[in-house]
Amino acid sequence: MTTPDKKSPPGELQQLPGGLRAKLALVSAFQSREASSGLPVFASYSPVAPKRRPGWASRSRAKIQQLFPKWTHLRDWYRWERRWLNPNFSPFWKTNDPQKEIVAAVESGWFPKQQQVIDLGCGSGEICRWLARQGFAVLGIDYCPAAIASAQRFSAEQAGALAYEVADLCRENLRLKPVFSLIDRGCFHRVVKNLRPVFARNIAQATSEGGHFLLISGTFQDSRIINPRAIPSEEGLRDHVEEIFGDYFIIERAEATFLNAREGHESTPAMAFWMVRKSKAIHA
Repeated sequence: MTTPDKKSPPGELQQLPGGLRAKLALVSAFQSREASSGLPVFASYSPVAPKRRPGWASRSRAKIQQLFPKWTHLRDWYRWERRWLNPNFSPFWKTNDPQKEIVAAVESGWFPKQQQVIDLGCGSGEICRWLARQGFAVLGIDYCPAAIASAQRFSAEQAGALAYEVADLCRENLRLKPVFSLIDRGCFHRVVKNLRPVFARNIAQATSEGGHFLLISGTFQDSRIINPRAIPSEEGLRDHVEEIFGDYFIIERAEATFLNAREGHESTPAMAFWMVRKSKAIHA
């Protein structure tokens, strides 16, 4: 079993607003109780875990996620916030090399340059900065304030073309200003399953009619990987994406791909979904 994240220096936590510190304290208490009950606390940012048969602990975790999706979402937020507070946090998927599907969307004009792009779950802003260099106006959003702070720090030299915002896509009625082009590279597959309909509605509301949404979601079809929220087949993932997003988007095409990784790390199996926003009048 992997060990929990190391505690962040007290000074870093004190810099957070009081409400966020209270959330961290609340979830930390729940996480400690989870560990004391014998449930494994997987602190690694990587989906790779020792391969083994799912036991009672894994089934219990899945049941907790099903019964308490909002608590699970808050717990996940806590874990990500703690990771992003660590200046040495460097997950395998954090790379300055752009995903090939994003390059294709830009070069083909599927993402028109006169339109703003939103990067959903932007982390420290690698995709945002690449898009800005291609001439796009870009908004990066993430639900972790520490991630947004990191993105702003790394993007200081490109501040004119970039904006960042803390926003939780699993919050009801988020109401982002609609744009034509949106990207999700690796965010959707981390969302608690019971909150994915809310996630999809918020993305739909943020996409202008006829707009384009590029979703790149991991399938984790790899012998190294155990995904605690169930590993879907490519066909199963397509059916799931159709179920969650089908009321709002037409899937123009879907294809197998990989989530690219930084040098020295293996890429993760994934699928890319090229989606077009349906008429909003249908679901107003």
